[in-house]
Amino acid sequence: MGLDFERKQVVVDGLLLNYYFYIPENKPERSLIFLHGWRSESSVWFKLLENGRYNEFNIYLLDLPGYGKSQTPKVNFNLENYAEIVNKFIEKLNLQKPSVIGHSFGGAVLIKLASLDENSIDKLILIGASGIRNKKLKKSIIKSIAKAISPLFRPKFMQDMRINLYRMIGSDDYVATPHLKEIYLNVIKEDLTEDLKKIRNKTLLIWGEKDKDTPLRDGLLMKKNIKNSRLNIIKSAGHFSFITDSDLVSDYIINFINQNV
Repeated sequence: MGLDFERKQVVVDGLLLNYYFYIPENKPERSLIFLHGWRSESSVWFKLLENGRYNEFNIYLLDLPGYGKSQTPKVNFNLENYAEIVNKFIEKLNLQKPSVIGHSFGGAVLIKLASLDENSIDKLILIGASGIRNKKLKKSIIKSIAKAISPLFRPKFMQDMRINLYRMIGSDDYVATPHLKEIYLNVIKEDLTEDLKKIRNKTLLIWGEKDKDTPLRDGLLMKKNIKNSRLNIIKSAGHFSFITDSDLVSDYIINFINQNV
């Protein structure tokens, strides 16, 4: 049986943030915060949490700024800005060192947070996290061309061609979130390889073997660079392993959090 979530809003740094939360009747001391990926929102975690195995934790599902029902930033955020928002969300709700779970872009935000302030969180769980920016020569060339000729696409009748060009170079995320396009460009410019080396929190990496959005090689590189980490690979799973293999992912998460409690 799934958890009975309530929805609430809170103002953090002048931004109205939406979140879902569940607090069991016994009011446990431990809390978990879940962060979604790009083009997503906090409700994406509902399926993972419907198996009733998270009753020993207070659960918080946050819509990051610009997603779901949370307000879009008025300035062009980067990963550090998002990490600061999450940190201040923790402070605002007076959560005592929660363990944090992030998927894809949400994982990148948590990598940045853990590298900046390891003491604000307990354990770190990254599911198909982004943040490794492998610049392929072909894409770099096409992007440079696109940037150079972009003034040609400004007339309205050229918009379809411009969108097709972005899709051709693998920028569907850019096309799908026009209200965050400058933020998107900030995010993809930043490689987090050096940030990984600064993480001291116990870290669990969960990766789909067939993940095409954040390939398994990224998970292997994160495992290599995060000192106190382990990697669980889910065979045949893709980028959304926490949905397609929710029971197995729950096993990994709960066992990891409960170790050495």
